[in-house]
Amino acid sequence: MSLSSPHPIFVLAALGIVATVLMLFIAFRVRSLGLKVLLVLISILTLAPAGLVMAAAYPEWIDARYRSYKTFFADIRLGMTREEVMAVQNRLYPPDGPRKKPTIIVEDERSITFFMHPEHATEPNCEGIFLAFENGRLKSKTYSPD
Repeated sequence: MSLSSPHPIFVLAALGIVATVLMLFIAFRVRSLGLKVLLVLISILTLAPAGLVMAAAYPEWIDARYRSYKTFFADIRLGMTREEVMAVQNRLYPPDGPRKKPTIIVEDERSITFFMHPEHATEPNCEGIFLAFENGRLKSKTYSPD
């Protein structure tokens, strides 16, 4: 049995949501307009940790690069040939399209490894798609988040 506690940012996010609900409940019960506005503003601020957690957990909600890359992974089906995988990539990442093709890091007869292109980001991106082939057909696929 392993005892582990959640990361503090998750605790802050949960507490922020509870505080927001409580403050909004109180805000709708008080009569003073100034106090209502203050409680609503504070409740919005208490949602910040939850917003950060959601942005980190679901980057595709705010960054189109992640949406395109996750669509690419979802459209790759087991049993595809190498050519079919590359056709999916070309369909989702046309040369004149807004997104840059994922970078192929490893390509041999048994595997292909793609890393999401960082495009204009200042940091390298390690979001990876790992494909394993057997007898010319896709045997397994793995998505590795950054």
